[in-house]
Amino acid sequence: MKLLKFIIYFTMACIFALINLGGFVHNTGSSLACPDWPLCYGQIMPEMVGGVLIEHSHRLLGSLVGFLTICICILTFRNFGKSSRIFKFSLLSLAMVIVQGILGGLTVIYKLPPEISTAHLGLSMIYFASIIYILHLIQVSTFKEEKYKSPNTWNKSFVKHSWILLFVVYAQMIWGASMRHLGLGSVCGTGWSNVFKCFDLTTFKSSFLPNTFDGMFHMGHRYFAYIVAALVFYNTFNYLNSFKKSSDVPFWNSLKLKVLLLPILVTVQIGLGMFSVATNLGIEPTTLHLGGAALLFITIWKICLEINFLNKRVDFKEKKHDFLFDLFSMSKPRLSGLVIFTAGIGMFLATKTTTSTISMMSGFWSLTFTTLLVAGACTLNCYMERDIDKKMKRTADRPLAANRFNPNVAFSFGMLLCVIAVIGLYFWTNTITVILGLVATAFYIAFYTPFKKISPNAVFLGAVPGAMPPLMGYTSVTNSLDVLGIILFCVLFFWQVPHFLAISMMYKNDYKEAGFQVFPNTVGNKNTVVRIVTYSLALLTIALLPYLLHLTRSPIYLVGTLLVGGFSLYLALKGFDKPVYKTWARKFFLSTLIYLPVQLGLMIGILN
Repeated sequence: MKLLKFIIYFTMACIFALINLGGFVHNTGSSLACPDWPLCYGQIMPEMVGGVLIEHSHRLLGSLVGFLTICICILTFRNFGKSSRIFKFSLLSLAMVIVQGILGGLTVIYKLPPEISTAHLGLSMIYFASIIYILHLIQVSTFKEEKYKSPNTWNKSFVKHSWILLFVVYAQMIWGASMRHLGLGSVCGTGWSNVFKCFDLTTFKSSFLPNTFDGMFHMGHRYFAYIVAALVFYNTFNYLNSFKKSSDVPFWNSLKLKVLLLPILVTVQIGLGMFSVATNLGIEPTTLHLGGAALLFITIWKICLEINFLNKRVDFKEKKHDFLFDLFSMSKPRLSGLVIFTAGIGMFLATKTTTSTISMMSGFWSLTFTTLLVAGACTLNCYMERDIDKKMKRTADRPLAANRFNPNVAFSFGMLLCVIAVIGLYFWTNTITVILGLVATAFYIAFYTPFKKISPNAVFLGAVPGAMPPLMGYTSVTNSLDVLGIILFCVLFFWQVPHFLAISMMYKNDYKEAGFQVFPNTVGNKNTVVRIVTYSLALLTIALLPYLLHLTRSPIYLVGTLLVGGFSLYLALKGFDKPVYKTWARKFFLSTLIYLPVQLGLMIGILN
């Protein structure tokens, strides 16, 4: 066990060094110093000078990380057996290392395509998190099985707080990577005079709100950093109120140290970002900026794991909830995050594939009011289903179902959000976008919510509002409906159907108890699998339309779409192998969570 832990810690150090070295490769312009792959000028060990030294060192360190991951797999198998979660995640980590190697090769073969380079960084952080999770599981395995006792007060909302914080930090990292790989790092000018403002090349003036999309994309990354910092300081303040008293339960005291580290890390990060701009994207500050982001991400990830452990395994003297967070949770923030992501993709594609443009202020308010509309509809949905939610385990702890919240307040809050959103969309976007928003809200509240108790076909009604945000993002820029916008809508629509069918298989008993009509309970598991396969095939076909209709000739888009869609279809077909349906449905459900960001990321390949 000691050897295993040593190798894991050593691997973590190597991964962190590898991420920083990858940033150094990019920042020094050494990414194509070795023009071939996997060899460098046809050699395993070329002459290590200049850019070759930097680039090939990155490859060699990556190979070492791969070898260490193999060692972790072998040792976890020996110590915990092939059926253990620890070993399974070791295999998953090894698979990610292999994919990382392939992505690294594709960046060289296709001369640094932005979407692959960004995916390379994004997957590296997920891989890093998986190694830390393996270490966490090993640590937990040494604790006693029964629950621990603690005299402290615990805020149950901490779990959601930490996961939201992790999501926004990861999103900020992907945003920053996209900005750099798209060549937008200096689009707002450099030097101390441009640390806070953007020098707009169209007006030759410095402003906080540039007119070009490239400038908006860059400044959005800066402004979002302040939002991330605010969330970090807010969460740190809340955490420390609970960690004032010491405790002998696992992770309690170490958590306090990690929490205290967060505001320091985020402050240094913002400072490094400013210094990078001030020094004309100097190699040292930009590389340290990436390393600091990675350190912030993995610190929050470990906090998430440890807080989740405390929430499940410790009996506290008292458990409480936040009023504000309960109010926030009724808006279903995970769904709101998906809305921002998909609507942003729609806006991005519209500005790059048409002659239409949108100001930064209009883009910001379009995303804001679209998100508020969805949040309001979700709050009203919680209000309408508060009695039903009490009957299902996964929803019984919602604020209204648990009687922690006044229903009239929830109704008023939901209506207020919807009204503000519609008025805002009317003034900041256009009539088409407003109409689409109203249609989405009507489908969700007036049709989907009550129809769930009548027919399993409600899943199709629910897919309409879920598919609307990217189309609204697209129309907010173009003020028209065209082929690409409709394809975006269809991708989201046909993604949701198998996604929610899998959920209905996982929670079929809960839905039956609540009186909801879902396909697994009305037509059986086998017929539900047929539907999942059918709509997965339809999704793959629709995702290929941009290539078939010559909206893009990118081979990366074609191959990537076939691979990710084909894998999703393969997992769907595994449902015919007489599996334990709940287990299979969970695996397929998780695959859909991976499919969507990958497929939408590939759609950015239309720009090529």
